[in-house]
Amino acid sequence: MTTESKDQLQSQVDQLTLQLQTDSSNAPRVLLDRARVYGDLGEPLLAREDIARAASLVRDPTYKSESSVEAVERAVRELSVSGNNKSQTEHIGASDQEIIDKVAQGTSDVACVVALEQRIHANKTQLSGEQVCALVDAFHKMCTYSELETVEAVASCVSAALVRLSVPEDAKAVDGAAETLASVVQEIIDAWANRSDNGEFKQQACKVGAKMYTTAVYALSTHEAVDARVLQSAVDFYVGQIWLVGTLPAETDDVCQGDVCQGILRLLTSCRPHLVYSFVKSNGSLPIERLMSLLGQPRSLTGSRSLAMLIASQLTAAVQDPSASSLFPEYDAKSKSHTSPPALAQLRTLAADIIDVLVQSTIQSERTRGLYALASLYESGAGSEMAINVWAKNGWAEELWDQGEFDRPETQLALVYLADACSTDTKVSASMKKLGNGLVQELARARTGELGEIASVVLAKWSNLPAPVNPGTEPKDEPESDTSDVDPVQLADTHIARILALSNSDISDPQITAAERSTEALGFLCLNPLLKHHVVQSPVLQTIFALSKKSSQLKFAAVMLIRNLTQYKPVLSEEQKRVQQMQQLSKRAQPGQTIGSEIKEMESKDHNLDDASAVAERSKKVCEAGAIACLVGAVQGKVSDSTKDAVAEVFVALATLHELRGQLVQQGAVRALLSILSADAPRAPLKDAKYTPTALHNARDKHVAWALAKCAISVPPHLAFDDPRALARLILSLLAEESHAQSLLIRFEALLALTNLASAEPGSSSDIRGFLACDLVGMSLIEMCVLNEHVMVRRAATELVCNLVHEPRVFERFVEGADEGVEEESRIIELPDNEDEDESRRGYRAQRMHVLVALSDVDDAATQSAASGALAVLSNDPRCCRYLILVHPRALDVLLSLADTNNAGLRHRIAVICANAATCGDSRVLAKLRNSTNVARVLQSMVEDPQMPCFAAAQSAQEALK
Repeated sequence: MTTESKDQLQSQVDQLTLQLQTDSSNAPRVLLDRARVYGDLGEPLLAREDIARAASLVRDPTYKSESSVEAVERAVRELSVSGNNKSQTEHIGASDQEIIDKVAQGTSDVACVVALEQRIHANKTQLSGEQVCALVDAFHKMCTYSELETVEAVASCVSAALVRLSVPEDAKAVDGAAETLASVVQEIIDAWANRSDNGEFKQQACKVGAKMYTTAVYALSTHEAVDARVLQSAVDFYVGQIWLVGTLPAETDDVCQGDVCQGILRLLTSCRPHLVYSFVKSNGSLPIERLMSLLGQPRSLTGSRSLAMLIASQLTAAVQDPSASSLFPEYDAKSKSHTSPPALAQLRTLAADIIDVLVQSTIQSERTRGLYALASLYESGAGSEMAINVWAKNGWAEELWDQGEFDRPETQLALVYLADACSTDTKVSASMKKLGNGLVQELARARTGELGEIASVVLAKWSNLPAPVNPGTEPKDEPESDTSDVDPVQLADTHIARILALSNSDISDPQITAAERSTEALGFLCLNPLLKHHVVQSPVLQTIFALSKKSSQLKFAAVMLIRNLTQYKPVLSEEQKRVQQMQQLSKRAQPGQTIGSEIKEMESKDHNLDDASAVAERSKKVCEAGAIACLVGAVQGKVSDSTKDAVAEVFVALATLHELRGQLVQQGAVRALLSILSADAPRAPLKDAKYTPTALHNARDKHVAWALAKCAISVPPHLAFDDPRALARLILSLLAEESHAQSLLIRFEALLALTNLASAEPGSSSDIRGFLACDLVGMSLIEMCVLNEHVMVRRAATELVCNLVHEPRVFERFVEGADEGVEEESRIIELPDNEDEDESRRGYRAQRMHVLVALSDVDDAATQSAASGALAVLSNDPRCCRYLILVHPRALDVLLSLADTNNAGLRHRIAVICANAATCGDSRVLAKLRNSTNVARVLQSMVEDPQMPCFAAAQSAQEALK
């Protein structure tokens, strides 16, 4: 090979390597391309390594496809590696057993094993139990002397074979599959037992084969035919060996720890009682000690620590279920409920003892690890259950803070992290504040960097805790402590200054982290109404929103800050208001102050600082600073559910202001809201032929629908919404809301939104009347709202009906059967209200138009206008005219009474009804109108002024009645 050719090939390698580093979306193909170039360069080892990596990647669902698997197989067959072409061909042409024999003899290479694995993945072969056991035995022998790449390939091949075995081809093979899996697991257990004194083997086998061991035990646990004792033995092995070895501090890497953590999580889903018993009982305290060790890792090591937090959370949830304690001797199967299941009690005891030993240690590194572990428990949500026995130890919390003054800075950092994490538990946090307020204030003032920043965040979270009890009521045995709080305004100014200092400089990662912490602190401080106005008056919001583009964590902190600044006081029932007042009095009442005066003081202060007008002004300032763009950006890409929930709540608050709705639509709030709907949210088009509107059970979906409804009230639908049908279906669900303090407001605004959506030109592309009323079966909910006792809800529903009657199917719904009985006899039919009345003999009250007539007679001009407008539309049908004039005993008098008002709109509607009735073609209707002196009088008054809207219709009616 010439030097020039070699340089060209090396250039290709460099280009492919750069492509791998910058774009991993097609990594297997790029690896295979680079392997071919390595083959041409005469680098067989590098080529084989790339083939193995490509084969490993195609097992991942992200890359696995039929084409990618075939490409790897083809590369194994066709790749020309100098000096190895013959051996490659031999591997491909060999049978399964021949390959397994070569693996067992130690004469195989990576390509050989990869070829076998690819056959398994492609469903071209299924290994027997004996063959899998042979591979397992070979794996364990190879762990201490073979190349790591080959051992990894064998482990991966065994995992693929176990997956195939766990899914039998037919029901008859289930028992056989269970026995085969049990034999493989027993082979693994025996291999470890035979090497029980070989620590090097255990570490290497666990490092390379953790996923294989997980697959084996998990596959066994998914078979109901497996004997419980066999399964328990397998789980005990996994916890007692793989978990304990894989989580050895400083002995295994983070990848191995992550693999065994994921294995525990998988087993928690498949064999919970067995895993709980093994983790909490049968292996002593060691499994929990290792869990605490992972939880106690520094914050910089987030991989296995985050998985350990997930294990703590899932394990705590599992032990609270009494059935998870079914293998404990203390478990009482006859008891329907356990206030404290044996597994939960045991877990609490173990966790408390381990944490106590670590935190009380005189070795600073152990104490630091214990504090971090306890903090991680609270961050995972398991602290309130797992750590409950820690705080119950007499004097434990006092010693925690007493020793904190003399700790090293890294241990003090762990202590303030604990105080920060405990803020989710009000009782524990109040105790921490009482004992540690002085030290945390000192750290916030004296320390710079991470320690000072976290201490300031803790002070911000503590600022909203209830004040300590009065000295006169404090128990004598309580230790004295510094309970004076730092000035919240001063604390807010400190965080504002930190953020503003970053606005004009190039931001580094530590500075972004500092901004996240200060923004989080401001969010907590703004729970206090006194500080909300203070924050919005400063330029800090613009800086926060600009910096939030650089960090997802800062985006979340910014969203929470916006939420606390813009949230309106919740609508409370009278009973809820009284309960809230009593709770506030218990925290705030001062000596010598009467309860009545305290209530008045609270109501006056809250009214001035957090009433609707104050929130509205803050919302405008927040939007001027760029909040809407920040919120829209916060839900782009992969976003947590908590961020989506908060954004939905904020948009509801912002859309409350009419003047902000246009800005929300213009800046993309509608698309952002639709993007965060849950998978269960109703969408158009309909999937089911029969659809019944139901309430939204997901709180976020409810907030999204409500925010969209608010926007749809004020903004032209054809300008604001791409698909009004999808919006209509979502908003319609708000009408099915269960009754609560806010349900009336939600229904009212939903009805206004639907009215606007249903105002498009009939028959146009934007017309959704038929979809809303009939396809969505919305009329049933709308008619219920028409009968609502609240005047504004009833008015909005009637206005919506007035818009919907232009739809032919809704029109027919009202007029169908309206004139029953008229053709047989011309007298008015009125049947008594009798629940047992035969359905075939309905009276005028059974007709839907009766409700419209009744609403035309209420003491509300807007409702009268909507109801009479609907009747005016319906009167184009003779059946409606016969109902109003011949069937209903009071309809004509009610309608004529509306014409006696000065409301031009009402008079026009009555004129239209009279004109339609006079020209309906029914002589009986015409005769009754002619015989009515009131009709003649009303029509005469309407034609006196030609400029009035009712003139033309009234004149037409007069001419028809001549």
